[in-house]
Amino acid sequence: MVSRRNYFTIMILMVVVFFLCMTFNTLKDTWNDYEVNPYSETAENYPSKVNIYIPESIRLGKAAGRKAEVKAAEDGEVRIGAVTRRRVIGIGDTKGTLMQTAAQWVIYSKRDIGIYESLAAYQKKEKGGEQPELLLIDSESVNWKKAGEVKFLRDCVDQGTHLIFCNLPDVSVIRKNREVRELLGIREVREDEYTVDGIHLYAGFLLGGETYYQAVEEEDKGYQDMELRFPWYQLASGTKVYMKGIPEDESIDTEDYPVVIWRKSFGSAYVFAVNGGYMEGVTGLGLLSAMSAEIYSYEIYPAVNAQSMVFEGFPGLADENRKKMDELYSRSVKQVFQEIVWPYVGMSLQDYPHGITCMMAPQYDYRDKNEPDEEQLRYYLKMFHEQAVETGLSAANVSELAMSEKLALDQAFMQEAAGAYDFTSFYAGGMTEKEMEEALRMRILGSVMTVVADYEEEDAEVIKFLTEDVTKQSTLGEGLAYTYKGDLLMKSAATALGYSNISFDMTRVAYPDSLEDSWENLSRDYAKTVDSFGPAFDGFDGTTAAECDVRIRRFLALDYTDSRTGSVIRLETEGGGGPVWFILRTHNESVESVEGGSFKKLEDGAYLIEVEDREAVIRMEPADERYYVMPPGAAR
Repeated sequence: MVSRRNYFTIMILMVVVFFLCMTFNTLKDTWNDYEVNPYSETAENYPSKVNIYIPESIRLGKAAGRKAEVKAAEDGEVRIGAVTRRRVIGIGDTKGTLMQTAAQWVIYSKRDIGIYESLAAYQKKEKGGEQPELLLIDSESVNWKKAGEVKFLRDCVDQGTHLIFCNLPDVSVIRKNREVRELLGIREVREDEYTVDGIHLYAGFLLGGETYYQAVEEEDKGYQDMELRFPWYQLASGTKVYMKGIPEDESIDTEDYPVVIWRKSFGSAYVFAVNGGYMEGVTGLGLLSAMSAEIYSYEIYPAVNAQSMVFEGFPGLADENRKKMDELYSRSVKQVFQEIVWPYVGMSLQDYPHGITCMMAPQYDYRDKNEPDEEQLRYYLKMFHEQAVETGLSAANVSELAMSEKLALDQAFMQEAAGAYDFTSFYAGGMTEKEMEEALRMRILGSVMTVVADYEEEDAEVIKFLTEDVTKQSTLGEGLAYTYKGDLLMKSAATALGYSNISFDMTRVAYPDSLEDSWENLSRDYAKTVDSFGPAFDGFDGTTAAECDVRIRRFLALDYTDSRTGSVIRLETEGGGGPVWFILRTHNESVESVEGGSFKKLEDGAYLIEVEDREAVIRMEPADERYYVMPPGAAR
């Protein structure tokens, strides 16, 4: 039995604890202004479009733009990169996807490039000039019937220029021409076309590790969208394979599997070959970066260092589509988001470093009579603020209302419910860039610094300036629809840019087309996406859209030079305006220390280098020469 004295003691303690809890929550609500966007800090000192790095050949490539560019340079608005790396030459259609990918890779990696329609045009223009470090070739632009062109390519290799065949000539050309086979490292053509069961990506090439894109289980067949039919080549000696097909016939020896990406060593240079359409868009950026890392004793290049997850149309604040919601969940859409979806999503914040941006949809259907709930808005603003989640605005609109009218209605609601809340990010979905620019003129988007948009297939320009002061960052896949091709694209983006941005279309939850769009089903793809990319890229920082925007600006403005003496790599940077990041690829070497910055191991042979000062000194541990010998002339 509790004595009267102990009873009163317990009661006093309970009252004190209750008082402290209430006081703490009251003070927290008083000190935190949840209706002020914490990401809307002044951006006056952020790099803008006038600060971006532009390769000299591209900067001065168009006669019509020279006067404006020269004037900008005189005004100090555009820097000319002091690049010590040798030029890249592209042979192919200057307006084609392959050469556009090559040009974008050069801009992102801070190189210089010249693009010619044919080998003949290149020889005529730059005859006797300095040999480029890389020759990127669209095989359709080579006249394979002219022996002189094949000989010229072999001469380039003998002089130390590395060749990258972004695609291969027709299989009939390879079958009939011994010189072409020797150049590509092909011993024989086994079959003109062959269908494989899956694709094997070797470890150490793209970041993210070894991967088998093969649907072994029945439930995995929906993920398979890789290119599975291509010519079957048998390779000669002196070749190294990076990606190959997996035949359904298990009796075939592993070394005889159909190859997709490989290289042939010629002593002083390498020839890389790609069997299929992998060199376009973001995938091409990653493959070019991986190939470049294979060429040299070390490779260091700028990275964004940002992992973002964007929830499009989340949360919804109006009680809409009630009949369908009752049928699937026996709840309103507001309750589904608050009680089912967000608790599930919140668990991923604990396991992986992704930054979260929720692009809210005050309403989906602006034609019905269901108005957005002010209390719901304040609830989410408070919760997101406490969990370091950014709140942006979505273009989601199922009523096909004109964007200007939708944004005007959103502005009226936000003004009434949250005062002068400043959005710094806007999800534009599939809007055209012209439509995005028009939308940015609306009052509610006046403080927006970055626009998040859907990735356009084969477009390598995933991060850029949309206007003079607003960046555009592309999502690289729909997280509620995982595929093997999307997985390869994400690995490529991480390799080339240290960047990932996954969108999750939550409009499908609020307005499902079928039972397949129920959260019970969609959550499986969500988990597959998060579990696939979370562990693979946990060395990169999680960022919200606004945080990613700052890093994109620094990345685009950055220029650098690097040199090596013995075990010391010196890195000098310019134009980033704050901490900047680099990916360092090595061969059996480890980073010992970094002066002027810090480092983090991403995986074997790959490091993330943060540079805090203008100059950093990277000290390497000695390489084990027994395991890796560079070809003559490959060292920087």
